[in-house]
Amino acid sequence: MQALVKAPRMLENGAPVEFTITGNVPVFYLDLTRRLFAEVKETKTEDDGEERINFRDWDWFKEEEAKVTPGDSLRSLRTMRNMRQSELAKKIGVKPQQVSDMEKGRAPIGKKMAMKIGEALQMNWKHFL
Repeated sequence: MQALVKAPRMLENGAPVEFTITGNVPVFYLDLTRRLFAEVKETKTEDDGEERINFRDWDWFKEEEAKVTPGDSLRSLRTMRNMRQSELAKKIGVKPQQVSDMEKGRAPIGKKMAMKIGEALQMNWKHFL
């Protein structure tokens, strides 16, 4: 599946930014892109033979990705699953306050906890480290 994503951001030459996301893209990266480009409209398109540039190579993406904490990933993926903190807490065997603390960076997410969260959210646990 390919998704053509258009946003009103402009390149240095004044041309609008357009980029394509192809292949099996982890939900985490799609969510990050959606947050960075809140105004984005997604459409499916066929390959038109144009040259593609990997957005992961762009400096802005590397900078934004570096800003994302494990807590941000947890909150984002939990929200995408339409799950309340209390529901996730019950699934992983902790109090809702601990989920809140992990999301806000006040409590660390260790490997064992990341594995529980990954199972509960049906995600690779490494997103939460």
